[in-house]
Amino acid sequence: MTLSTLYKTASLAVIYLSLSACAAISPEKCKTADWYNLGYSDGQSGYKRSRVNDYRQTCAEVNVDVNTKKWQEGYEQGNKVYCTPENGYRIGRAGQTYNGVCLNESFVKNYNKGKRQYDIDEEIKQLEDRLYRLKEQYRNETNDDIKREIRHDIRDLEREIDRLRIPQVIYQVVF
Repeated sequence: MTLSTLYKTASLAVIYLSLSACAAISPEKCKTADWYNLGYSDGQSGYKRSRVNDYRQTCAEVNVDVNTKKWQEGYEQGNKVYCTPENGYRIGRAGQTYNGVCLNESFVKNYNKGKRQYDIDEEIKQLEDRLYRLKEQYRNETNDDIKREIRHDIRDLEREIDRLRIPQVIYQVVF
């Protein structure tokens, strides 16, 4: 298998998985679904409560009624697991999307802390990529004036990366 064929195959697999992730349930699964466990899984995964409407629509295609009561009972239990403050930080730190399903203020606060750290890390990665390219350019440059400019840009980038890596401490003085 050639490298380009391998890339094409991998790309198709990613597209297929992305599209299949959009469907909440297949019509055939509607017939055997454990609505409580499905609700629990959805709640634990942070899906919106409106996800049950997707099930209703899909299952209507095969004339299956969704046991909404069981799904909601499971969802509420799974949602309690999802909405812990510790999980909020973990979800944010992983850069995952939060769908606004938690009433727990601590979850949201920790999610925002984790998401800020994730965003900082992503910015550092981008700056490090630019820094790497500048250093490559510097090594290959023969013009001393251009090298001097590149060296200046490298120093600026290194300072910016250091600034992002050092935690920002804000002191609040109350009188």
